[in-house]
Amino acid sequence: MVRVVQALTFLVAFIGTHIKCSDDTIRQLLLFLNEKMNFIIEEDGLDLIVKSDQVEEIKIELERILEENRHATGVTSKTTSKD
Repeated sequence: MVRVVQALTFLVAFIGTHIKCSDDTIRQLLLFLNEKMNFIIEEDGLDLIVKSDQVEEIKIELERILEENRHATGVTSKTTSKD
C-alpha cells in the first residue's frame, strides 16, 4: 500500500527597511526592543533589516528609551547660549 502525503508550503514575505546602527549601544537597544516587538527580519553586525511597517513604532520606542536615559543621567538635549 502506497500513501501519498501532500504538504502545503506557505510563503511569508515582509518588506524590510535597512537600519545601519551608529554603534553597538544602539544595536543592543534595538535587540532589546525586538524582544517585545518582534521586528527584526535579519541581523548582521551593526546592520539590521526590520519590518518596514514597524519603523515608526521603532523610532518612537527608541526615542522614548533615549529620552528616559537623558533624564536619568541629567543630560539635556538643549543647548545654552553664553553672553
